[in-house]
This record gives sequence, C-alpha cells and structure tokens, in this order.
Amino acid sequence: MDRADVALLEELQRDSSRSIAELADATGLSPSACHRRVKALEESGLITGYGAQVDARKLGLTLHAFVEITLTSQSREAMDRFEAAVQLFDDILDCHLMSGSADYLLRVAAVDLEQYDRIHRDCLARLPGVSAMRSSFAIRRIKNWRGYPVPRG
Repeated sequence: MDRADVALLEELQRDSSRSIAELADATGLSPSACHRRVKALEESGLITGYGAQVDARKLGLTLHAFVEITLTSQSREAMDRFEAAVQLFDDILDCHLMSGSADYLLRVAAVDLEQYDRIHRDCLARLPGVSAMRSSFAIRRIKNWRGYPVPRG
C-alpha cells in the first residue's frame, strides 16, 4: 500500500458518497488511476463495503448500552451457539469476544429505558448459555468513530 492508497482509504472513510472525479481531485490522482486503485482495494478485500453514517438521535435512539455477557461455558459449542444467536437480533449492534472478566461485549441502542427493557427481555435474555449479564449506559458520547487509522508505510 502506497501513499495514494492511504489517501484513498482516508478519504473514503471520511465520505464514500463522493464521485470518482471528486475523490481523484482530493487525492491528487487522475480519475482513471483513482478508479483502478479503488477497484483494486475492493478486490483485495481491504474495502469491504460502503454505507451511510446515520444520526442515531434523529432516529430517536438516545440510550446506548454496553452489555457484558459471561457464558456458563467457554466451550467451542457454547460460543458458537451464542454467536449464531447474536446474529438473529438486529437490536444487537455490535458483539465482541473479549478477554478479561466478561466473555462478550454487546452494544445496543434504544429510544428509552422502556424500549431497552423490551430488548433485554425479548432479545438479550433469550441468548443461549448466558450466566451473567451486566449493562452499562453511556451518559454522553465524547468522540464519534470516524474510521480506522490507516498505517503509513
């Protein structure tokens, strides 16, 4: 990956809705070179997709919870069952296998505590093999995730 690829990845993470001409202008490449490089980054699997950044507050999602999950067993089968079940619930935004005291960390967004209670009862409580669940609520977001830092050769 050279400087042009780094610049493309940074620009695409900032705003992937721009045209190839705008992207080329922002990175100092010709449109044809820009297009070739973007296609190569996609084909290599470095770029896995594109999406819009949505303001959760404008959707009414003002409550953000981080849920620590501890399983009754850390067997491969128990973890596979849990991970497959997580995929079935759209209310679970992120799921990470963790080191430390909890086995998994989930992220959930809700309109309010009443909706979180519904998510807790109808979704989280139905996950298989859970021995303990601890929820923490974000008070205020300090920094929004804006993309990964791209290593410079």
